[in-house]
Amino acid sequence: MIRFKSIFLLLFVALPVLCRASDADSALNRAERLYRQNEFTAAIEQYRKLTDDGWTSAGLLYNMGNACFKNHDIKSAILYYERARRLSPGDEAIDFNLQLSRTLIFDKVEAVPELFLITWGKAVRDLFSVRMWSWLSIWCFILTLSFGLVFLFVRKLGVKRIAFSIGVLCFLMFAGAFTFAGLQKANVERTDEAIVFAPSVTVKSSPDDSGNNLFILHEGVKVHIEDRIDEWCEIRIADGNKGWMRIKDLTVI
Repeated sequence: MIRFKSIFLLLFVALPVLCRASDADSALNRAERLYRQNEFTAAIEQYRKLTDDGWTSAGLLYNMGNACFKNHDIKSAILYYERARRLSPGDEAIDFNLQLSRTLIFDKVEAVPELFLITWGKAVRDLFSVRMWSWLSIWCFILTLSFGLVFLFVRKLGVKRIAFSIGVLCFLMFAGAFTFAGLQKANVERTDEAIVFAPSVTVKSSPDDSGNNLFILHEGVKVHIEDRIDEWCEIRIADGNKGWMRIKDLTVI
């Protein structure tokens, strides 16, 4: 009787999850079918239903970007490619389509060169996703413990030296992987980057309409949000220029 109750409880908990996964597969199949039929607006709606229900992945966001690109909605394509790249850094297809989309927007912003250490750090961080960095740190920690046990319990001096050296190396690798996993997680969850969604925006010198006009941005440009005051936010673009614009004209990546 107890076993029957346990099985019933397990089915009661698992059935909604399985049904939800089945619905997601159906919606994804419909979206892919609509995309192949060049029904891009309908495909985008199907993809959006999945994201609204909490389903997300680099592949799903990449497909949404492709559908938006085919639908001539370049700003949305850039947004979804940026989101996909955070989940799957270093993906060549995502990077290529993102760069291609950027060539089609009005503003061509030249980025200010970064300090080489920052560029190097980002490159290493983007070698793997959060999950890959996490697994790497776990395995390095296990190896550290294993070689630590060898060092403690093996009596041969030569073996102890080798175990100690490899253990220290594994610990350093663990620390590095753990650090980059944290950095990658913070990068995925950051909310200080956005895409301009308004057709054109006049950036002001202060957070009000009476501020001086500094420059104009058009849809599709990526900005970094420096500060927020009520309905305004201070933004910085890649060339270092700063100013204020309304938050409603942006969509956070």
